[in-house]
Amino acid sequence: MCGRYSRGQGDLFYVVPLATDENDPRLRGHADLFRPSWNVSPGTQQPVITPDGPRLQTWGYRPAWAVERQQKMMINARLDKSSSSAWKWMWKAHRVLVPCDGYYEWTGEPGHKQPWFIQTANGPPTYFAGLSSVREGAPPPSTPGVVDGFVIVTDAAEGLLGDIHDRRPLVLTLDEAKVWLDPATTYEEAVHLANNAVKPSEAFRWHKVTPGVNRSGGGNDSPTFNDPIDNA
Repeated sequence: MCGRYSRGQGDLFYVVPLATDENDPRLRGHADLFRPSWNVSPGTQQPVITPDGPRLQTWGYRPAWAVERQQKMMINARLDKSSSSAWKWMWKAHRVLVPCDGYYEWTGEPGHKQPWFIQTANGPPTYFAGLSSVREGAPPPSTPGVVDGFVIVTDAAEGLLGDIHDRRPLVLTLDEAKVWLDPATTYEEAVHLANNAVKPSEAFRWHKVTPGVNRSGGGNDSPTFNDPIDNA
């Protein structure tokens, strides 16, 4: 987890709650980035919110060392690996927010996977804690196969949510999201916030959705992917 999510609101729906006032630079000229998608998949360009405002970035990260080791592109970063050399530099100064309405998980056997849509009990806007490898103004990577983009921080899922998947994205409240995004927040403060931001299963609601969401990419996108289906 997290391997697919939904972001169905347009305009600046996800940015406005974070703004300090009507002159906040994050509110200027970025509405076109937030094109609704109910089937966001890895490897695609998606809006993230940086301290300087929304940016389009690739969902995924594959540094040169991962290319050399023939490792796949990473899309998530485990919370318990925050002090590792692979992630610590991003925790220090490359924290972003990934705006969404909820995310998908699957249960069942291969070929018969049942998708579930999981969202906060309060509904959107929802913010995942994210990390970005993108350095503004840096030249394009010279090593073929390198991907600079964002990943979603994940933690262990407990309680009833653990029955669907053993990991889940780190969901932040609005106040937590503001602290996470603040450049003045230190590495130690960010780790402390993340370790205390894990929500109980009761903070979420979830339901089965159509298997139509199982196929990613190729224009396979519809607001009906969020709709509950009969449990029978």
